[in-house]
Order: sequence, then C-alpha cells, then structure tokens
Amino acid sequence: MNQATLWIRRLPIALFAILGGTALILCNPGYFWDDWVWIFKDSTETIRIGKELGIWWGGYVTSFINALSSPSLAMRGIALVGWVISGAAFAYVLYRRKRLSGAEAFELFLLYCAAHVALIRFLTSVAFYNVYIASFWIGAAVFVANTDRRRAILFSIPFFFFSFYLNSLLLLYGLLFAFLLYEDRRGWLVAPGEQVVADDAWTLRWAKHRLIGFINRYRPHLLAFMLRHVLLIALPFIFMMVKRITRVQSPLYDSYNEIVRSDLLGAIAKSFTLIVPVMRDYFASHTPAPLIIGGTVIAFALLQLLPRLQERRSLKFIVVQFVLGMLFFAAATYPYIVVGKTPDLKSFYESRHILPAVAALVLLILSLINLIDLTFSKWRMWRFFGRNLLVAYVVGASLGAGVNVGSQLWRDFFRQTAIMDFVKAHESELKDTRTFVFYDQSAGTRIGNRMIWNYEYTGYLITVYGTRDRFGVSAAEYAGWGPGVPLLWNSYLRQRFNIADYDFKKQHAIITVNNGFARTRTVDVLDVVMKYLRGDNWRYGAEQFTTISLSYERIQAEDRIREMYEIAKQLAHYKQEHGAYPAQVPPATNGTPYQQVMGEKIMPALVHGDIPGLFPQYMARPAAMQPGSPGAPEYLYLSDGEDYKLIYANPPDYAYAKQAHPALIDQERGAYGIWTSGARLW
Repeated sequence: MNQATLWIRRLPIALFAILGGTALILCNPGYFWDDWVWIFKDSTETIRIGKELGIWWGGYVTSFINALSSPSLAMRGIALVGWVISGAAFAYVLYRRKRLSGAEAFELFLLYCAAHVALIRFLTSVAFYNVYIASFWIGAAVFVANTDRRRAILFSIPFFFFSFYLNSLLLLYGLLFAFLLYEDRRGWLVAPGEQVVADDAWTLRWAKHRLIGFINRYRPHLLAFMLRHVLLIALPFIFMMVKRITRVQSPLYDSYNEIVRSDLLGAIAKSFTLIVPVMRDYFASHTPAPLIIGGTVIAFALLQLLPRLQERRSLKFIVVQFVLGMLFFAAATYPYIVVGKTPDLKSFYESRHILPAVAALVLLILSLINLIDLTFSKWRMWRFFGRNLLVAYVVGASLGAGVNVGSQLWRDFFRQTAIMDFVKAHESELKDTRTFVFYDQSAGTRIGNRMIWNYEYTGYLITVYGTRDRFGVSAAEYAGWGPGVPLLWNSYLRQRFNIADYDFKKQHAIITVNNGFARTRTVDVLDVVMKYLRGDNWRYGAEQFTTISLSYERIQAEDRIREMYEIAKQLAHYKQEHGAYPAQVPPATNGTPYQQVMGEKIMPALVHGDIPGLFPQYMARPAAMQPGSPGAPEYLYLSDGEDYKLIYANPPDYAYAKQAHPALIDQERGAYGIWTSGARLW
C-alpha cells in the first residue's frame, strides 16, 4: 500500500480521535474557573500580571485575545491545535529514535489526541499549557529530524526556550539531554581500564584508582560533548536569567511555586509510584456505557480500514518502551510533586498538572498494548482483531468520556446563564445588594462537581451589572473563611479580583440554586446545545435545568455589637461602684478571683443569657439577653471580677461578623463579642 492510500485510510480515525471527544467542548462559549478574572482586565492590568508571572509577553497576547469577538472559542481552538501538534511531534520523536514503528507511532498519536484526562486544558486560562507542551515536542522533533547537529541545535532552541515558560518542562528537557548524552557516548573511543591487581581489588585505594581512571578516560569526550552542545546546556540558565530580568515583584505570585525542600528526595519515589493511581483513575470511568460502547465500535471499525501490524515487538523492546515511559512520567510529574501540587485526575482543577505527563502516560499504555498483543499473538483470531480492539477500546472509551465531560461543561454553562438571567430579572430587589452568597445544592450542573470560587461568581455579577462593586461567593467558601480574609480588605487583591469598588457592609443576598424539577438527561442537554448552535431560543430550555430562589442574609452583628458596647459602659460603671466586674462567683474577701478547670483551660464559670447584678439596676435587659436552647443564638458571659468576656454565641451571621469585625471574633466558640485584655484567651 502506497503512502497516499495509507494516509487516506488513516484520516477518518485521526479525525475521530481529534474531534470525537472534544467537539462539544470546542463549541462551548462559556468561561470557567479563573477565566472570569482575566476577561475583565484592561491591557495595562494584563501586561502587569504577565510580568508578575514572569511571562513578559503574556499580557500583550492576553489583551489581543480578549479583544477577539469570542476569546473562549479562540483559546479552545488554540488548545486543540497545540494538543494535536504535541501528539504528532512526540510520536515523531520516538519514531525517529526507532522506539516505535510507523504503525505504533500512529497509534500513539491516536491515544494522545483522544486522551480524556485534564480536559481543563481547553479552558481559556489553561489553554497555553498546550502551546508550551507543543513547543517542547516541536523542539525535540526538529532536533531529531536534522542530521546536522549544529542545525538541529540552532533550529530547536527557540522552541525549547519558549516551552520553558511552563517551568515543569525544564526537568523533561534535562532528561532529553541525558538521553542525548547516552546515545552520543556510543561513538566514543575509550581506552580500556588498567588491569586490577588481585590483592588491591575492592579496597579504598582500588576504588579511588578506578574512579580517577574512569574520569581521565571519559573527560575528553565529556568536554567535547559539552562544547558541541554548549547552547543546549546554557539554554535553561539563559531562560532563567531572562525571566528574572523581565519579571516584576508580585504579592500574589512570589511564593506561588515554593519548593518543599524537606521532600526533595521523597518526591523522586513518589514521581514513579504516582503512575499507579494515575493509571487507575485513567481507566476508572464514570462515562455512561452507551458512550463507551459507541466510541469503541466506531474506533474499531475505522481501525479495521488500516493494514494490520505484521510484526510483534520482542519482550525486551516492550520493556525498553515501558522504562522510557516511566522515566518521562517521573520527569514530568516530579516538578509538581515537589511544590505540593501532585496531579490528581479526579480533580477538575488539579488534573491540569498531569498535562506534561500525558505523553508518557499514553506511551505506557501503548507498551501494555504491545505486551498483551505479544502474549496472544499466536492465537489466529487475535491476530486479526485483537490489537485493534485494544486500541479501539482505549480510544473509544476516552472519546466517550470526552463527550460526557463536554455535556457536563454545557450544563455548567447553562447553570451560569440561568444565574445571570435570574439576577438580571430581580434587579429591583437586588439594587442595594453588594454581596451575593450562592448556595448551590444542584447536582450535575458543575463539571466534575467542582468548587465555584468567588471570582467566578463575581464574574457573573460583572457581566450583569458592568461594575466592580459587587461580590459573589459560595456559601461554603464564605463560611470557611477566617477573620478578616485579605481578599476583602487588601487593595491589591481587590483590584486583582475585580472588586475594587465593593463595600462588604452593604446588603447581602443569598441565591439558592437547585436542580430543575425534571430529571436532566444527556440527550436533553444536547437538544439545548443544538438550539444554541442553530441560533434558536435556547435560554428557556437551559433554565429548566435549575431552579433559583432569592433571600436576604439575616445580619444581627451590627445591632449585637452596638448593644455589647452599651453593656460594656455599664460594666465599667458597675466596677467603679463595686470594685469588680459582676461575676457568678464573686472574688474572695482578699480580692483573689475564683476560676474553674474546663478541660485544659482555666476560666471563670460560664453564664448563659445573663450578667449577674447588671439588669435592671444598671440598664434594661436587652431582648436578646435570654438563655437559649442548645445550639441557639445566645449571650455568654464570663467574669472572675477582674476581667470579663461577653460574646454572642451561635450567631446566624458568624460568617459576616468574621469579615466585618475580625477583631471581635472568638473562633473557638464560633462567636463574636468584646472582652478585657485579661480575658482574651478564655
């Protein structure tokens, strides 16, 4: 079969692998995750952010992309092209180095293009990962394609340099350089070592002599090798110098990738053993069976159009492929492990850290396919269908998973749309609202059941109102914040996350999101997607997937704290008259206070909903100053006569109080209040 005919036959399965699992994602116009931070930035801000990240040109590119009619679709296209080029270049490198046959290289390309892991790679803020990885493998392909070593170095350097902006690729570059050294040494003419005298063998003197001899024999060749490849050796250092010169200081990113120095060695072992959970999660599919079966059947039918692989690899060759894959995998994952960002395929966000290692992952899968193929190669039926069935299953299952993720991404987009339409429809009720707490109880409407961070909800509000004076946050994130979270009060962070004009103390609303009344099926989602693509009225259909309701956050903190300061004045008055603060157990006659052992703490007795002797003699009893049932909001008072602590426990607005009055928070009791200096730790 001539090459033209072969490539014509390969084209259908190649297009299926490239687009079968990504088509739904590619046409989704939505923004997700921290896409919502960048799309509202002007060119000055984006250029500044790019320099803070050490990517001096990044801001200019971002500004250009944001000026396009549909930045999200443009970046998805760029991501796809980068991904396909990476797969082709990686397969070509191994083919040129005789680690794969032509047919195996094409299978590797299919596996890579179809890979369903880390589909976050298509989001706007992650898309350039694909470009960096593609640049790296293009550099490697250019290098191996040129027989003239000088030309190979000269033409590959720009691609390698650009790829280093994904810093994790530096170690992979080092591994490639080690392979280059290993292959180059085959042409070295090294004099044999001296004969060992039996009496000196395995002594310290013998070891020292052998080491010196080894260095002397190999040093000229190593020096010559380094001189021939001095540009490749210097390239990472040149890159780091350029990045250092062009980078500006950042309060946000300066410690972003700090290395965990205590785990440098342990991370080496983990970078190898990580393959077990990664491979498990790769094949642990939650994809509906019809998608897997359909993808496998189509892939198998298209693979049957290709000529069958006639030659089976030897076990030794397969082992070499596997070892090569493991080395690539470890080199690609180690940089993430050592900074505490271990790739996790189950996490929508953290799965992005596996992207540089996907090439190694599919090489390992291909080596396992080769092993199974070799094992059953004597079975006649297997020789006709077996290998193609294995490849078809991996490709088809991956594409089915991609379709499933694509439908989830559209559901996520429809949820966003429904929320924004709801806010817009309730403009009059929300005109004074500045904080929107989103209580999302819906299932299946957030891709990968992901956490929606505040900047994404804030992006929805900017889209609706066009201003940066409103803030959105999930109920879980809001409740989980500690007192005085910097995001709300630090001017740099407020500007960065698009809330520069926001006032936290203005009205708060709660937006509750639930699933729609009818069960949503994938076919229903696809029906609305088709309406969107045809330009029909799709919003009504999209809004049926969710039900949304509005309420206001009940805030008592301002009244309670004002009340507590009034009580504090009367407590001071009481002490002036009695020489001590009111206490359940007054001090001894000599003035020494009584306290009690409460677990590991020493403190006065706790009084629920009262202050002994203060009401009504010094002031009228506030309505809230009553003992409450367990778990209900109530005042708690502690005093030993010398000091006191007055807090409002189990408040309904504790999350609000932590941000509005961080200095008055008693975190241990989940309360807010006032106290004298000696009672701070009670």
